[in-house]
Amino acid sequence: MDKNHRKRLLNDWFVYALNAVHALLTLLPPPLRWLGFKLMLGRLGAGVHFDYRVYFKYPWLVQIGSDVSVNRGVEFYPGLYGGKARIIIGDGVRIAPNVRFHAAGHDPAHPELTDVGADIVVEDGAWIGAGAILLQGVRIGQGAVVAAGAVVTQDVAPGRIVGGVPAKEIGRRALP
Repeated sequence: MDKNHRKRLLNDWFVYALNAVHALLTLLPPPLRWLGFKLMLGRLGAGVHFDYRVYFKYPWLVQIGSDVSVNRGVEFYPGLYGGKARIIIGDGVRIAPNVRFHAAGHDPAHPELTDVGADIVVEDGAWIGAGAILLQGVRIGQGAVVAAGAVVTQDVAPGRIVGGVPAKEIGRRALP
């Protein structure tokens, strides 16, 4: 059995066990589900609301601040291979349904599509709209807004509103 086959087999068993944990968490009432996420995540602040069907691939590589809302169907994919790539969510962030964070991927220029990754950081007070996708290495600035369905491939400056595929600036908002 070669190294890649062993790696895939180990990943299959890990994902199986992780899905079993997520299935159990889905059955629990909110306070117990929050406690389960508190035990799994790298950091979890106070007053975080998790809707149902929230998924974390490598939960210990995800950090979430205080007063954050994570809606139904949000998926977090930090990177374990090709350098640990974390997902860091600040305080007061709002994450709408079905948002996906992809901090890992593959190098398309490499013949074997080697694993690569970079941290995703969402600063305080940002709002990520429904169905948005944030890709590896992006930083969403304080108070920024990512419109529904946007695909973010570059940093978003504080107070900016971005939308589209790929996301481009479409407005600004006043920050306190």
